[in-house]
Amino acid sequence: MKKATAFLAVCLFLFGIVPHAYAHMNTYGYSDINVNGGQLEYDLYLDITEVSQWMDMRSGGVFIIDPDQSSPAEGEVSWTEEDLRPLIADSLVLQAGGETLEPKIGEIATKNRNNGLCLFMKLTYQLPDGASDYRINYNFFFDTDPAHQNFATIREADSSKDIVFNSGNKTVTEMLGASAADSSKTTVEVPNWLMSMWEYLRIGVEHILSGIDHLLFIAALVIAKQRKRDYVKVLTAFTIGHSLTIALSALEVVNLPPAFVEPVIALSIAYVAVENIWLKKVKRRWIIAMGFGLIHGFGFAVVLRGAMSDRFLLTLFSFNVGVEIGQLAVLAVLLPLLIWIGRYKAYKYANYAASSFVAVIGLYWFVTRIIEG
Repeated sequence: MKKATAFLAVCLFLFGIVPHAYAHMNTYGYSDINVNGGQLEYDLYLDITEVSQWMDMRSGGVFIIDPDQSSPAEGEVSWTEEDLRPLIADSLVLQAGGETLEPKIGEIATKNRNNGLCLFMKLTYQLPDGASDYRINYNFFFDTDPAHQNFATIREADSSKDIVFNSGNKTVTEMLGASAADSSKTTVEVPNWLMSMWEYLRIGVEHILSGIDHLLFIAALVIAKQRKRDYVKVLTAFTIGHSLTIALSALEVVNLPPAFVEPVIALSIAYVAVENIWLKKVKRRWIIAMGFGLIHGFGFAVVLRGAMSDRFLLTLFSFNVGVEIGQLAVLAVLLPLLIWIGRYKAYKYANYAASSFVAVIGLYWFVTRIIEG
């Protein structure tokens, strides 16, 4: 019984306190940055809800989408350049040649990206003559959403670079034209493709480790006692399932609405946990793992949709590898514990207790997501 108690305590520690209903609540933005002929053109996409909140908190303004729009689509907004300039000044600082540059704000509109409505602004910066580099400091919404991310692609001449602005990476400094060519002769630079690969691999690892519902599903899959080769089959099937739909969804070949995906992910957790309690022996669990893995892939892919960089296939592959690394890191902790405690009779009671705990969380998420969806 002590072994069962210890096992349950570890499960409670790994799962933590029941989090809020949605595991993917952080907001996303996108930046398409082009440097050409002494100008930097910055196409900025921001989560429209975050912009509205910023306006409400700082200016008391009211946001109104064009009333003729019956569904999210391209259109004009009620905010003017005068309304938006304080937001830009507060949250996006671009420096070059020792100067802080003021943008010319061009088109302002609502545009659909990543299945969501974004505020789009076209910003143009005039780079000073003789400037050897420029520096971008991105600081949108981190005070209200610390998990906010902005997926940026920087293009100059025939080269491009993918970066992700987040609370831990707010600033990027880039060399300009001839200065970049001269510096490359004396320094060893990391290739842009390798930087992109590392960036999205890191994001994949972070996404799985912060995606509590995905982790709970993996735990539910392996809690029930199985043969070692069955663990391998289950995890391989889950990987194949979610890898397929990550690719299809991120490439926008197939998409399912979050209002459907999120409750089904929660239901998958509860279903597998109930199987652990109800069935004396779990058989062909790899089929369940693959089937629900297809649904979980749509949840993973929410990060990549809309981030269509010049190296999209590379970033897609890197993100997927990162997800697998994060998943394997968790399993490296959990599986040895399961195999060890599986040698004792108390495992049955620990399985019932842990699976009941997981089932309750899954059902709670399912009901809450249905209500809020």
